[in-house]
Amino acid sequence: MKKYSNTYIFVYITVLVVVIAVVLTLVSTGLKPRRDLNRQGEKCQQILRAAGYENLDRKQAVALFGEVAEAADTLGREQYRIRCADGEPGMAVRLDGKGLWGAIWGYAVISADGQTLKGVSFDHKSETPGLGAKITEEAFLKSFEGKKLYDSKGNFVSVRVLKPGTNGDVAEENRVDAISGATITSRGVDEMLGNLKND
Repeated sequence: MKKYSNTYIFVYITVLVVVIAVVLTLVSTGLKPRRDLNRQGEKCQQILRAAGYENLDRKQAVALFGEVAEAADTLGREQYRIRCADGEPGMAVRLDGKGLWGAIWGYAVISADGQTLKGVSFDHKSETPGLGAKITEEAFLKSFEGKKLYDSKGNFVSVRVLKPGTNGDVAEENRVDAISGATITSRGVDEMLGNLKND
């Protein structure tokens, strides 16, 4: 059996690590445009979904987004003026928050008068399937449509995400039901929507 010196082993491992690092760097650099396009497509899908456009693949979403949306001049918040699927104008606003296991985010599309949610879309990095991950499901998202951000007296109250039967002083038009078994994620969505007051 052939024996190798410590110097030979050290040089061999060093060369191997350098070659692998170079290959991984080249692959990562080569795939960057594709990753960026996928991220852009996913963002366009999310915003358009909140604005009422359904069943668009990423390529379709990027093309349509260029036609119906434009960035709004804001102070530090991602926003877009958008023509919704119903033909009405709206404002898409980026939302960021915390769920049980990590970040949650999404977009809310607000009517031109600033009073009503036209739609929302949410996503997450690591929420529990069947519980917190339900923030991406159609039934939950649809429950926000047409909800009011202001109460009958004109005060901003947001759209609250509350357990059924709690906080009876919050009108039905200003609330949606929290996800059963996902209290922390529901609270994260509630807090994100409360931040719409800054606009």
